[in-house]
Amino acid sequence: MAKIIVKFQRYFRRKPVRFFTFIILYLTAGSVVFLHASFEGEQIVSDNDKTSVDGTSNGPDVQELGIAPLSRVFKEVPESPSTHRRYGPWLKTPGKELPERIKQGEFGGTWNRALKGRSMREQEECRAKYIGCYTDDTRQRALRGVSFFDYKKMTVFRCQDNCAERGYMYAGLEFGAECYCGHRIKALNVSESECNMECKGEKGNFCGGVNRLSIYRLELNQESARRYNRCMDRRFLAARSKQLIALASFPGAGNTWARHLIELATGFYTGSYYFDGSLYNKGFKGERDHWRNGRTVCIKTHESGRKEIEAFDSAVLLIRNPYKALMAEFNRKYGGHVGFASQAHWKGKEWPEFVNNYAPWWATHTLDWLKYGKNVLVVHFEDLKKDLFIQLKRMIKPLGLPILADRLLCVEGQKDGNFKRSGLRKLEYDPYTEDMRKMISNYIRTVDAALKHRNLTGVPEDYFPR
Repeated sequence: MAKIIVKFQRYFRRKPVRFFTFIILYLTAGSVVFLHASFEGEQIVSDNDKTSVDGTSNGPDVQELGIAPLSRVFKEVPESPSTHRRYGPWLKTPGKELPERIKQGEFGGTWNRALKGRSMREQEECRAKYIGCYTDDTRQRALRGVSFFDYKKMTVFRCQDNCAERGYMYAGLEFGAECYCGHRIKALNVSESECNMECKGEKGNFCGGVNRLSIYRLELNQESARRYNRCMDRRFLAARSKQLIALASFPGAGNTWARHLIELATGFYTGSYYFDGSLYNKGFKGERDHWRNGRTVCIKTHESGRKEIEAFDSAVLLIRNPYKALMAEFNRKYGGHVGFASQAHWKGKEWPEFVNNYAPWWATHTLDWLKYGKNVLVVHFEDLKKDLFIQLKRMIKPLGLPILADRLLCVEGQKDGNFKRSGLRKLEYDPYTEDMRKMISNYIRTVDAALKHRNLTGVPEDYFPR
């Protein structure tokens, strides 16, 4: 063996050109074999992926729409530009290839581990398409449908799911925690680098930026759209009602949310003693009607004077824990219907002055309605949250309207609406001083005694702090 090697060495020393030619041919042959194996592997994947997950062909049409791949957002997932992440049971049914591919284990690494953790329901979902990064303006929103915020657990899926359940075409995320829905985009497309804020509940994924929306187009199935349209179908009363029914509450006691529930459950608009343009723009069309018009099923009011109370023929009186109601109204006053007051307002002179002025009103409001109101039905906000359907049926009965099963299903699917503040954004301290608590506790005992004096259920136990 050694003699053969020595002969080869002598041969190539005498003819070095032949030696280098041999080496080049050897490397070329190896490269050809390697490329051939890689080409066959890619061909197998491409053959299986000729049709996208929803059964439509990928290629030029995707480029024409200017739709960027979702790999921009889901960086940990190695996928081809034609592959999009799927979200929500409200999306179209995918092709039959996906489950087979999952079984065969064609996906590897992080992608394979992620798929293994999904339920069968998620395997049947299709996709939402990422459209791009767009500008947003608080004075003129890019997406002008419903909105909600979650400052701790916002994810891309949660936003898409909420918008899709309400039948919207687009879902957009901003500031890492805000979700906006809409049927049309009324804004300019900007650089992807400007949508650079991570989702609060999904590290590594982007949820817009500062006044920038990451927008997705939702592919709804027909049943989702029909269900939403049916639930959102509301109208004015055909015949004007001769009975004026008040939906009375202290500010911050959940009146707007109660109106949302009543409109879903009955299919008719509620009215208001006032006019709030922001609520009108969010779908409360009864805001613009005069409260005596008789075209709405009940009238929102915070009034507590005898003359104002006696103008109504009956009333649903909504009562809430004063500690919670005062904070909710303070947030509304300084942050809007679903906003929040700033730390400067809480720690400044505004909060003590607010409590001193509004806490007595919480008590007198209830006492006046119990004293001057006719046919008053008392509903505690806490009971409405705990036993939604039982309490909602109680509230609808005085309205003289039938309670339909399909409308109650609408309530179940849309019960939160976008008129409740996120419970996740809370103060890190108790804003109530000891003197404030003593004062409020006295008012609670007064209201509790007045309710029991009329053989009504007293205030819930959690009204009394321990």
